[in-house]
Amino acid sequence: MSSIASLHLIRASDLPAIVSAARSARTWEAVQQFGAEQDQEYHWSGNVMLEVLNSLDALGIQLEAAGLQEESEAINADFDYTVLITSDAKAFLDRLDPAAHDPGESFDGLAGLRLDEEEAGYALEDTLLLLRDTIARLSDDEVLLLNIG
Repeated sequence: MSSIASLHLIRASDLPAIVSAARSARTWEAVQQFGAEQDQEYHWSGNVMLEVLNSLDALGIQLEAAGLQEESEAINADFDYTVLITSDAKAFLDRLDPAAHDPGESFDGLAGLRLDEEEAGYALEDTLLLLRDTIARLSDDEVLLLNIG
């Protein structure tokens, strides 16, 4: 089954309203109300994004905000798979450079998605560039809500 990845910018002060909505099974409505969907297009399956996030995590590149675990768990209970990323992730910007990664090495999970070597390279490059560019633009009072569903 295919999934999609969507990215929304949320003001940190609006995150409690989204968490509250999640506890009432109304997360999507709250994200639509308080979040601004990013207009950068992502042409790959959400499964590609998930594989890249998991691979980055295994490499010690933990983009998810450690201080927002409770909020993330509440949202995830209602809204598929969601990762909350803050401006703290800017510490990893240099490690999100596509030139520093080989899809056949640390990102071998992409092959399991039936991507050939060339497609896996493009998918990895597009995903890393999207993450790097979006995180680079985060202000200290914003949270990136990345949803795969």
